[in-house]
Amino acid sequence: MGSFLRKDFLVFWRDRKEILLALLLPIVIIVVLSIAFSGLFNNDSESVNIDIAIVQEDDEALGLEQFEETVEGMELSSMEKGAILEQVSQVRPIRFIHDFINNPELKDWLNSQELPEAEAIELVEAGELDAIIKVPKGFTYEVLSQVMLGEQSDVPLIIHAEEQSNEVSVLQDIVYNFINTLNLQFALGSRAGAELAEPDLPQGGTEIMGGVDVDNYSMTQYFTIAMSTLFALFISQTIALKTVTEKRERVFNRILLTNSNPLYYLMGKTFATFCLVWLQMMITITVSQLILDVFPGKSLDFWLGLIAVITVYALSVAGLSAVFTTITLNLHDPNAVSGLTTLIIMTIGVLGGGFFPIQGLPEFMQRIGEWTPNGLTQTVLIEWIQYTDLQDLIIPIIILIVFFIVCLIIGMVAFPRRGRV
Repeated sequence: MGSFLRKDFLVFWRDRKEILLALLLPIVIIVVLSIAFSGLFNNDSESVNIDIAIVQEDDEALGLEQFEETVEGMELSSMEKGAILEQVSQVRPIRFIHDFINNPELKDWLNSQELPEAEAIELVEAGELDAIIKVPKGFTYEVLSQVMLGEQSDVPLIIHAEEQSNEVSVLQDIVYNFINTLNLQFALGSRAGAELAEPDLPQGGTEIMGGVDVDNYSMTQYFTIAMSTLFALFISQTIALKTVTEKRERVFNRILLTNSNPLYYLMGKTFATFCLVWLQMMITITVSQLILDVFPGKSLDFWLGLIAVITVYALSVAGLSAVFTTITLNLHDPNAVSGLTTLIIMTIGVLGGGFFPIQGLPEFMQRIGEWTPNGLTQTVLIEWIQYTDLQDLIIPIIILIVFFIVCLIIGMVAFPRRGRV
């Protein structure tokens, strides 16, 4: 088999244009895209600074008094009425809003002040404020009626802004999450039949889950991994399509005449693909690291895990090359072979996130994409970059090895024997 492996290396080496495309094109695309999207998800970018005004039109005392009158007019026992009114003493919707906005965790980037509506509107129009949070009349009564009595609230918390911006979008997300948190805690308290205590307001800042410090996954890292895995797929096609020329020049027939095992031919192309893919990915990632510092401050354990994933991915691509080689030998039309293999690679590339993140696909396509070799490799490398947990590598590595074995078996079963070429 060594002579066949050497033959495929020499055939690939003679095609200088193919070598340059395989090595330089992914690096150029990674650098260009990283520069173009350099400000996206960048930790060093300018932090968001939001200036808002709180316009309070609601009279909290009047709302409490109105709610007490409503409760007194209900057909409930005096004990039930007393229990509701006692719980209401712990629920102050407006105070919850002020406490949350003035939370010390948000002070570094969220500045608030309470102003009359006319003055707040003037400051927004002048560009001195980003938005206004307006607490409308009847807000206290409506919230208490919804929380305590299960009635539908018709008075929303309102955000006014001159135009949509990043600051306004962030503020909308903050308020939306705050309201959802309150609703959830009040609903859980009501369903459990427990007394309504003051809820735990959502906190700002960086959250560390389970004692694990999670590293960010940058766009540069995505481009590096996506382009490396995508161009590796094209190498499997390139090696397989060399068979078209060898068929035309009767190379395969001459191999059969030498009484060599024809499967050595298949194995030579398979392991040539493995070596070339491994080298291509290692060179691409190494050069990208030197130019862009894609994985800053990573430990030796991280790099060893990355090399292990690249190795099994190269093995899975080699298995795909075995299938492509068998297809090439069984089909007589070179255009049909090229079209079919290109269709397979483009489908795997799209589903596996080679052209854009998997998260942009419909959910059912995401599930399929996570089982493609490049999609699975991207998924496991995202987790490896963020957590560097060895257990995250075991199952994906096994799956990629199984993929290689299955493809190799398919290639060997469908491989033409003597007299069938």
